[in-house]
Amino acid sequence: MFIYRVIFRTCDTVNSVHGAKRPFGLDKTTLVKLCFLSLHHSIKHLPHEIFILGDKLSDDVQRFFKRFPVTLTNGVYGNDESIRQSIRLAQGYPESDWIYFCEDDYLHQPFAFKYIHELIAHRQEVLKRCARRFYLAPFTADTSQLPLFISPVDDALRYKPEWRFQSLLFLTRFNHWRQTSHTTFTFLTEGKSVRQFASLMLEAAKGARDGLMSRKLYGRLTFHNKGLCVSPIPSLATHMQENEMSPLVDWTSLYERYKLELESLER
Repeated sequence: MFIYRVIFRTCDTVNSVHGAKRPFGLDKTTLVKLCFLSLHHSIKHLPHEIFILGDKLSDDVQRFFKRFPVTLTNGVYGNDESIRQSIRLAQGYPESDWIYFCEDDYLHQPFAFKYIHELIAHRQEVLKRCARRFYLAPFTADTSQLPLFISPVDDALRYKPEWRFQSLLFLTRFNHWRQTSHTTFTFLTEGKSVRQFASLMLEAAKGARDGLMSRKLYGRLTFHNKGLCVSPIPSLATHMQENEMSPLVDWTSLYERYKLELESLER
């Protein structure tokens, strides 16, 4: 049985790298806590380890993390170096484990990892693909054999006209998974895939170029030297930025739930 290795990159001194506004009027410290609570709740019933890769963390946030069974480190990195540190850390994990590179501003549904685990456990049958006609075989990759990358987010931007493209669709017991060609630096993949693509990921860390990483990692129509990336429908997590919340999920109720849990925890 593999282990989920979560690398939670966090910095509560910078509200947003790109200056984006946060929903519900949240300050960064509270946002970090709420997002971590949602992640911890989602994954706690599966074998896992959580590594907190802190960057200039406040004493308040460090005290918060120490309430949980995590490995906590705190340094002075900046965003680019923090990404590099997470990749180097992941390179040391077993090839069969699944690594979740998680930024600190993603709110997770309670069942997010239940659904993700269902996909991973049955990936050979769920992602199987073959040609209906023999002459199409050279153009039809068996996607169950490709390196798999999983975004927990149904990105709202993918529904804009300029971002629409033909994509593969898969079905598990719980939900649909759609092929996607772009992620931020929040995604899951196997340890062996980290080792295979580490140099590319480290290259993309300079300037935090998730667009470069996505173009080189994720196949679209063809998959030569690339992997398959999928995202859930509906979303299992959302990027906590105004005007970019994933659609068709009541994030307000989820926010209020974890706000009450946080208040209870910190009384």
